[in-house]
Amino acid sequence: MANGIDITGQRFGRLTAVKLIPREERTWSNKERAWLCKCDCGNECIVRQRNLLGARVTKSCGCLRKIDAFLATNGVKTLTEEYLCSFDDFDKFLFIHRSIIRTINLTNIDISKYTDYIEYFYYQNEFNKLYTFWQQQQRSVTFYDLAKPSIDHIIPKARGGTNELDNIQFLTVFENLAKRDMTMEEWNEFKVKTNTHSNYFIEEIMKGGDANE
Repeated sequence: MANGIDITGQRFGRLTAVKLIPREERTWSNKERAWLCKCDCGNECIVRQRNLLGARVTKSCGCLRKIDAFLATNGVKTLTEEYLCSFDDFDKFLFIHRSIIRTINLTNIDISKYTDYIEYFYYQNEFNKLYTFWQQQQRSVTFYDLAKPSIDHIIPKARGGTNELDNIQFLTVFENLAKRDMTMEEWNEFKVKTNTHSNYFIEEIMKGGDANE
């Protein structure tokens, strides 16, 4: 193919070529042609033309490497690349996946039940508010990352609660630690009776509270 080919708008895997990088902006030594590309995941990246048109085509901004690594190591063997690519925010998917597998024994769960858990929380307004709240904080690398979403049992397992979807929710680590072995009903009553408030509590986060206030 001629070196001067125009591939603007063409798709290569998950990438769409947006524009040719001007020669004067190319920082690599041989100044070979490269394209600004937009990935289906929303990220932009610069890809050399030979890696788009050659035998070893670059298929993504790098997000597929995460997906390929996940498929090679996760405990849910029947998941497909097509299914995983349906999640626009793969990091959020991974967060929910890791939370779920710490709670549920994957060896005893079928794929439809697993995907019910993943999709329920991925699209749930409450979880997304919590997740965004956490993303906006200056996060700790320890367990006591107090804004981090953490799976809570609405009726604690110590009180006979199960791992079924209708008995689990996400709260911040801070609220989960404060709730301890209370049911959610008891915890809500306790907060009202004791006039206990925190910007880390779910009701404040749902109103748009900021932990830094």
